[in-house]
Amino acid sequence: MKLCRPASLVVALAFCFLPAAPAQVKDSPEQPDTAPKSEPALKLLKAPMAPFPEEALRKNIVGKVDLSLVVDAQGHVSDAKIVSGPPEFYQAALDSVKQWQFEPPAHVPAETKASVAFGNPKPCPAQVAAIGTVIPDSWLTNDKGTGVEVLHDPNWKSPHYHFEDMRAGAAGIMVLSVTVNAKGKITRVEVVHSLSPHLDKATIKTVRTWRFKLRDGSPGSLPDTFPLHIKFEPDCDMDL
Repeated sequence: MKLCRPASLVVALAFCFLPAAPAQVKDSPEQPDTAPKSEPALKLLKAPMAPFPEEALRKNIVGKVDLSLVVDAQGHVSDAKIVSGPPEFYQAALDSVKQWQFEPPAHVPAETKASVAFGNPKPCPAQVAAIGTVIPDSWLTNDKGTGVEVLHDPNWKSPHYHFEDMRAGAAGIMVLSVTVNAKGKITRVEVVHSLSPHLDKATIKTVRTWRFKLRDGSPGSLPDTFPLHIKFEPDCDMDL
């Protein structure tokens, strides 16, 4: 069973690198110019997204959240603060950016700004798309009538739509066959419908970290196998 949603979550990013303050030096005519020089923008390597907020789905609203981020020496977001945006998206935006991975900055702590947009994307050809939306099933049901639900805990991550795969034309619905045991863990994953070998491999790695709970069926229904559909949709713009 697929989770229907009136809007999809996509991310729009704007970065501004702010280096740490330089050490103080004595005022002397012999001292060289110590004014901070401009630094290259931080490079975002991975941007997993939290699920679209249920409250926003119920209200059928869209919007954008601006944040201020602090990135540590490993490229992880060590702190994130909301600057502006609809309150319904605050927690989802924070949960998203705390999963992001940047290229380790030259100077730490590094401060940057980001905008996470929650809206209705406009589909377009993958080869010219600027962003991509990933919509996985949240409820899985097999032909026996057994159903399981994905646990969207703080460790949950959405599959990443790699830019190189999108531009190569990998788009559509990937279909996986997953076996879930009695503890809600995935013990086996097979590709039923592939979009690209690279995207398949990356998606399977993420999906293997997911946890499930039994939704329909008796306590002894698991382990069992379920189809999992994941939609990878290229987008050119977004209505907010």
